[in-house]
Amino acid sequence: MDIILFSGQSNMQGQTESLPYTRYVRGAYEYKWLKDKAEPLRHPVGEDYGELLLAAHEGHGSLVPAFCRAYVRETKRKVLAVHAAKGATTVAEWLPDHPSGRYAALVQKAQGALKIAGKKDRFAIVWLQGESDALEGVSQETYSTRLERLRDCLQNDLKQDVFSVIRVGRFACDERDIPILKAQEALCAEGKFLMLTRFTGYCTEKPDQYINPFACGHYNNRAMEIIGETAGKNLAKYYAGEKIELEKEPYGFLTEE
Repeated sequence: MDIILFSGQSNMQGQTESLPYTRYVRGAYEYKWLKDKAEPLRHPVGEDYGELLLAAHEGHGSLVPAFCRAYVRETKRKVLAVHAAKGATTVAEWLPDHPSGRYAALVQKAQGALKIAGKKDRFAIVWLQGESDALEGVSQETYSTRLERLRDCLQNDLKQDVFSVIRVGRFACDERDIPILKAQEALCAEGKFLMLTRFTGYCTEKPDQYINPFACGHYNNRAMEIIGETAGKNLAKYYAGEKIELEKEPYGFLTEE
């Protein structure tokens, strides 16, 4: 069984406008840490663990089912999803030395899934985060250093095959977004991380189509389906040794520099 750990902040947690149609994803399961068991995957995902990890906001949608549906379809393999996300968190808050203890919760939940799954075939981390770092005005160098450290710590504790990134969309909507976008692009271009999609950028450029009308900067169910589908297919391509064709840069201000 393949294991996919989904982590990051609110858009990975899931903060959509409503609960989507809740059919199970065939061939996919979700590890529930508080029950210590794998259950068939469906909306809503996640579980509340104090204030360290949170389920999809208000029991609404997320990208995880669409991602796993695409991944299972493309790979013909069963998958165990691990949802470990929390809104309004910076990268620093996920590091081992942060006083919140969030890193330990993430690792313990992932280790529980590894134990339940038995012998793992593949283990990928999917990361969607950066909005809070933009709001705090974190520099490109600082964000890059912290994300690399997080990847290295998780590699030491969990031994993932790949740390993949769903590139963050604009959130501050000013120059503070640029260092985070550049950091994620550069880290993936250097081969240190795997970029799965830039579609979040298209979502923020067309808010009437893709943004939750009740939560500015957060993707709606329509967007989550496309983000998850695209990223899941591309992770499957990575494991098949195929080239990933990313979307063209949605932000003109990045290509103009």
